[in-house]
Parts: sequence; C-alpha cells; structure tokens
Amino acid sequence: MGRLSRTRPQRPDGAPRQSRRPRTLPTALAGGLAVALVATAPGTAAAAPGWEQQAMSVPAAHAVSKGGGVTVAVIDTGIRTSHPVLAGRAENGPDFLDENDQDESWYGKHGTAMASNVLDVAPEAKVLGLRAIRDDEDPKYQTWKEAMQKGPESGDNANSLRNAINYAVEQHVRVISMSLGGSSAFASYESSDADAIQYALSKGITVIASAGNDGDMNEVDETGNGGGENNLSYPAAYPGVLAVAASQPGGSRATFSSVHNYVDVAAPGVAVNSADHMGSGRAPVNGTSPAAALTAGVAALLLSKYPKLSPAQVTEVLKKTASHPSSYSPLTGYGQIDAAAALRAAAKVKGTGTMAVGTATSGTHFGPGDDGTPARTGTGMDKGYLGLAAGLGATGLLAMAGGILLLRRARRSGRAAAVPAMPPAY
Repeated sequence: MGRLSRTRPQRPDGAPRQSRRPRTLPTALAGGLAVALVATAPGTAAAAPGWEQQAMSVPAAHAVSKGGGVTVAVIDTGIRTSHPVLAGRAENGPDFLDENDQDESWYGKHGTAMASNVLDVAPEAKVLGLRAIRDDEDPKYQTWKEAMQKGPESGDNANSLRNAINYAVEQHVRVISMSLGGSSAFASYESSDADAIQYALSKGITVIASAGNDGDMNEVDETGNGGGENNLSYPAAYPGVLAVAASQPGGSRATFSSVHNYVDVAAPGVAVNSADHMGSGRAPVNGTSPAAALTAGVAALLLSKYPKLSPAQVTEVLKKTASHPSSYSPLTGYGQIDAAAALRAAAKVKGTGTMAVGTATSGTHFGPGDDGTPARTGTGMDKGYLGLAAGLGATGLLAMAGGILLLRRARRSGRAAAVPAMPPAY
C-alpha cells in the first residue's frame, strides 16, 4: 500500500495529549485502549457474539434508516480496508503519523475493529479512517507514547489528533468517532484539541469518544499494584463531546468502564462482535472503544434520516431515549442507547443543523469552556465530583456518591493483593 498523502488544514494549533498504557494485561494504545479478542472474564455477564444489535434495537431501527449518505470519520490506528467485513465501505485518508507501514502485520488492529462496529449499526454509511495513534505492536509505539506525554514540543507527530479532526471537518463528515483517550493521572486538557472539537461542532459534526477503561476496581499491573485509578479521559471529557461508557448484557456498567460525570450514555462494550484485522472474520472485543463506535453508528442512522439535527440534538435524543432517561448516573450516564427509540424521538425534533459552541448548549464536561470549570491535570475524582455536585444540587450529589464510592473501593483494592477480573479492554 502506497504512502498516503498528507493534508494539514490551518486550524487551531496544538498537540493531542496521550498517556501511558493502563496498568492491565498486554495493551494496545496510549489512550488506555487494550486488545481483548478473548472470552468474557469472570464478573461480567456472558454474551453471545452479536448481542449488541438486539441490545440497541438495531434491527428495528434498520426499518427506518441504515445510515445512507453519512460519512463517519474513525480517528484511530488506520483501517484494513480490504477486510471482507468492511465490504468496500471504508477508506483511509491521510496518515497523520507520516508513515508508510500499511502492509505491516500489526497495522490497523484497533481501527479495523472500530470501523466494523460503526458499519454493523449503519450498513449503508461510509467510514473515513484517519490514523492518528499507534497500535501497541507498532515498533514505534513506546517512543511515540512518550512523546505524546511530553506535549507539543516533543515532535513525533504530537499534533496528529488535532490535524485529524480538522481534516475530517474539511471532508464534510457528519460524525467523528474517537475510540481513544487518556487513562492515567497524566492525561490532561489540551486547548488545541478542545478548539478543534469546538470547530467540528460549529460545523454540525457530532463528535463521539469512549469514556475510558480505568474503572475496574480489581485491575492490577504487572507488579501486582492496583490499576483501576478511574482517571479523567480526554477527548471524552471535552465540552460538546458525546462520551460513551461500556455496558454489559442487561444494561449495567461493564466492570472496566470509567465512572465520571462526563459520561452521557452507554452502549454495549463486552464481547462485541468486531472485525479481526489478522483474518477475514470476526472476534469479540471488550472496552469503551466498541461502545463509542457503535454509538457513532447510531448517530449515523439519525443523521441519515434527519440530516438537520445538530450535534446537541443528537446527544439529547440519545439521552432521552436511553434506558433510564430520568435518572443520571456517572456509571452509565442516562443508560444504554436505543437506536429505534432514538429515531422515533428524532422525528419530532426540528433540526437546527449546527450548534452554538462555548455556551451551555455545548455540554457540561470538564475543562475550560461552556461550564466554566478550570483545566484539570491529573486531578482525583473526589474533587471533581464534589465540585460538580455542588452545582447540580441534591440530585447530582446522589449521582456523584456512586462514583466516589467506586473510587474509594478502587484505592483499597490497589493496596490489596488483587486478581484481574477482566481481560484487557479496547
């Protein structure tokens, strides 16, 4: 495969902040997105491959929309477009890592799986793959990860995420799906990435990101220390982003899914039937990564049928038709999404096309922006929850309590001789 051309739109400057690997079993991406092509672990409900379709009412939704006319940008590790599961519905755009390694065996491991998740939900949509992060089998993974932690001055394509977002905007995609994010105490707010996301929102593009895989209270690293730190994760925590937690059969939170106030909704994230980049078939994967990609597919269904919906309206429709719309929880937001119900509700919404940014309508996530909160770098959950609870009132305080209890239990488990309860999650 030849070297992909590079386009660099002149938009907000800066660099994405990636973080160290989560302290789990073998990992895949600097954002805490690890491979899980294995069976479901103890403590999580068993699931047959493909259960996610029924859980989100996708078959019923297909009677109304299949995503035709919508392009979803999957910002990830690149895509193996020849994979039979993708059936000619995906293509790669510029490689924002400036590489020519698309023929390597490890190329597109994570991105191919995510592209298949989008297209399983929206089979008539198109996927534009934009490579901005590396798979862990990439020989340059370690040095790249370290460079991402250093920030804009580090070089090594530290601005790849921002550039990929801006390129997606220039290509007039309708949805940006980012199954990536920071998973350590060093993950921090980057103003350039936030600006790029606000730019995308202002153009009417729905931006979706995975909530993070740091919520497992029994997680340990190779030294036996606790790893379920439940840190903030960007880009999920940026204002305006639709942040997705992982659910398991029955709709409850998957054990690894991070618990934060930026969580909007949940989608299946356990044993999700996904394209295996090494062959022509599929394998089950775990993580908030497939949850975000599945949600991007649902957004494509909505925008195909109702193209004038703004990003804020897409988010509100998904929230109001999720499994517990009147009861917010930092574990799963407003609950597991329902594609068929969302399409029915969207029929009653007068679309506005774009959304105001930098205002309350952008969302109330962490970081400088619409909700007035300061930048947070390596902050613990307790301060974040207490601060937001004060603004949300008694109802918010009750919701925060669940997250605080989970954090405290996680810290206790870090001091104990913990045993892994879940295989690595994407």
